[in-house]
Amino acid sequence: MVLPSNLKELYIEWLQELVDGLSPKQEQLKIAYEKAKRNLQNAEGSFYYPIDLKRVNGIGNTIIKRLDAKLCDYCKLHGIPPIEAPSSTQTTSVRPSKRTTTGLRSIVNSSKNDKNETSEESGTKKRKIRKYIPKKRSGGYAILLSMLELNAISRGVSKEQIIELAGKYSEHCMTPNFSTKEFYGAWSSISALKKHSLVLEEGRPKKYSLTEEGIQLTKNLKLADGILFPEESDGPNAYFASRNDSSELTANLTDLRGEYDKEEDICDLNDTSFMLDITFRDLSTPQRLQDSSFRNEGFHAQTNMSSHKLKEASDNQQISNTASNSKNKTSRRRYNGISYELWRNGDFEIFPIIDHREIKSQSDREFFSRAFERKGMKSEIRQLALGDIIWVAKNKNTGMQCVLNTIVERKRLDDLALSIRDNRFMEQKNRLEKSGCDYKYYLIEETMSGNIGNMNEALKTALWLILIYYKFSMVRTCNSDETVEKIHALHTVVSQHYSEKDILVIFPNDLKNQDDYKRVLLQFRREFERKSGIECCHNLECFQELMGKSDLKTVGELTIHVLMLVKGISLEKAVAIQEIFPTLNNVLMAYKTCSSEEEAKLLMFNILGDAPGAKKITKGLSEKIYDTFGKL
Repeated sequence: MVLPSNLKELYIEWLQELVDGLSPKQEQLKIAYEKAKRNLQNAEGSFYYPIDLKRVNGIGNTIIKRLDAKLCDYCKLHGIPPIEAPSSTQTTSVRPSKRTTTGLRSIVNSSKNDKNETSEESGTKKRKIRKYIPKKRSGGYAILLSMLELNAISRGVSKEQIIELAGKYSEHCMTPNFSTKEFYGAWSSISALKKHSLVLEEGRPKKYSLTEEGIQLTKNLKLADGILFPEESDGPNAYFASRNDSSELTANLTDLRGEYDKEEDICDLNDTSFMLDITFRDLSTPQRLQDSSFRNEGFHAQTNMSSHKLKEASDNQQISNTASNSKNKTSRRRYNGISYELWRNGDFEIFPIIDHREIKSQSDREFFSRAFERKGMKSEIRQLALGDIIWVAKNKNTGMQCVLNTIVERKRLDDLALSIRDNRFMEQKNRLEKSGCDYKYYLIEETMSGNIGNMNEALKTALWLILIYYKFSMVRTCNSDETVEKIHALHTVVSQHYSEKDILVIFPNDLKNQDDYKRVLLQFRREFERKSGIECCHNLECFQELMGKSDLKTVGELTIHVLMLVKGISLEKAVAIQEIFPTLNNVLMAYKTCSSEEEAKLLMFNILGDAPGAKKITKGLSEKIYDTFGKL
C-alpha cells in the first residue's frame, strides 16, 4: 500500500479525531482545532508532508506535531514505510518564517574566534547596537540636563533638586498628578537612565550623579540644542566646580556656641506639656499666648541670651557666610561624619504640608487648603510618607525644607475603627514613634461616613492607649470646619515656638532604616539641644524616603513573603496560611507536633485542601511546604 499524493482528507479526519477526544473543559483547545480544520478544508493545493500544513492559517507547530504522530501511527498500521521530512532546500512551498536564519545569526552561534571570518565570507555586516539617546524634551532628557546644571558629577543631588530644575527642560510634568489619574510622572525615566549606566544612584536618602558616559552624552545634548546654563556667565567651566566634602569642618556644640556655665540645667527633650498646654487655648488675647509660650520669664530671657551667644559664636566660627557670599548659601559642617546646616532665626519660613489624601469629600478635595488660605495661612499639598499634616521650615535663601517636630494624624471615627480592625492603627503608631517628633497629635473627627459596627469598646481602648500608654496628644473635633480652627491654632503655636529658635538641619547620606533615622536625630539633639536656642530636625527629603511604609514590614508581612518563596504558593495561598499560622514559628511548631512524617506532609492539605478558589492547597504543594519547613 502506498500513500496518496495528497493527504489533505486524512489530515482533516485526524483533526476531527483530536476534536472528539477533548473533554468539555478544554473549550479553548476545541475552538483552535475546529478553526484549523475549517481553514484546511478551504485551503487549496496539495498537502503531503505535515510541514506543508504550516502555510494554513491557524495550524502551528503543536498541531503539526500531533498530526505527524497520527501519520506515523497510520503508516505502522498499514505497513507503509515512514516518510522522511524534506530538507530545507526541498520545502519551497512551505511558508517562510517571519525571521529567517541569516549570516549574522550564524555568527552569534559560532565561536568568537571565527566571527570575523564568517562575516566576511557571507558578506553580511554585524548589526550595530543603537546607543540610547533620550528624546528631546522628554523626562530622561530633562533629568540629564538638570543634573549637569546642578553639577551632579563628583557629588550626588537629590530627587527634589532635580525635579525642581527639570521642569524647564521637559514638556511633561515630572511628578504624578493623582487628581487627574496621572500616577506616573516624567521622573520615571530615571529607571532607563540607570539601566543604560548614564546615572548612578547611591546612598540613603538616595543621591544621583552622572557617570562618565552620562556626562559626555549630556554635554552633546546641551551643545546640539544650544542650551546655556545660568552659571556659565561666570566662566566657561564654572558649573563644573563641585563642592568638596572635605571643606565641611567638624564642629560640635562647643564650636558653635562657645562655653556655657556647666551648672545650668539641660532641657528635657521628652517634656512636651508646655506646648500642649497652650495649643488650643483661646487665642483672642495675644498676651495670654505670649505669656504661655514659655514656662517662665527666666526661660525666655535665657533663650534670647542663648540666641545672642549662638550668633556671636557662629560669626567667629564662620558657620554662615551669608554676609560675604552674594548667593547667600549656608555653609555646612559635620558631626560624627554627618553633614548639617545651621539656619538662623529669620532665614526660614514655617508652614504646614497636608497629605493629598486628606479631603473633606470626593467633590471637595481642596477644602483644607482653601480654608487655610482664607485665614491667611500658607500651606502646601503633596503626598506624605507619614502623617496627614506636618510642619516644615523652608530656607528663604536656598529653598531647602526640613521637617519640624510636630506631626498630626487625622482620623474620622469610622476610619479609626477600620484602622484598628486591619491593624493599620498599630503600624501607624509605630512609625509615628520612629519619626522622633516631640509633638505627636491624633486629631479625631467625630463624624462618620459609614457604620462602625461593634467597635465601640475597641475605639475606647484605642483612645486610652493613645493618651495614657503611648503618650500622644489627642484633639477631638466635631467636623472639618472645627478641624481647620484647631490646625490654625496649632500653626500659631508652632510659629511662636520657633520665633526665638535657630534650626539645625541634618543631612545624612547612609541611613539603613527608620531606627537609624531616629537614632541620628537623638544623637544630634543630645549634642546640640543642650540649650533652648537650637532645635535639630531632619531634612524633608530624608523624612519622605525613610518614613514610608515600604521600609516597615510587620511579622505577618514577613511570614507571607517567606511563604511565597516556596514554588507554587501564590499571594492568596500565603495569606490563607498566615491567617492560620500568624508567624513562621507557628508553622515550625505545627510540624513538630505531628505524630508521623505522613501526617506532616499532609498538614497543609488537611487544613486548606477544601479551601475555595486560589486558597486551595493540593497534596503535592503540601509536601513541598513540608520539605521546606518541616525538616528544619
